Amino acid sequence: MSSADIRERLHDFINKADDKALEALYSIVQSGIDESDYTLSKEHKALLEERLEEHEKYPNSGSSWEEVKDRIKRKL
Repeated sequence: MSSADIRERLHDFINKADDKALEALYSIVQSGIDESDYTLSKEHKALLEERLEEHEKYPNSGSSWEEVKDRIKRKL
């Protein structure tokens, strides 16, 4: 996904988000998370690569964000 795509998705999210989601996103941005503070194990990297390959083979097999949110809300 390109930076332009990420920016567009973030703008869409921000424009539609409720107050709680905006506050959560803002907290993340303000926290200044330094990615260099986190490392992944070889196993975790391999799992992520495997999942990415699966997604690239079958891009429509996943769930939309709306579907995911609905499932979570039903569980709460």
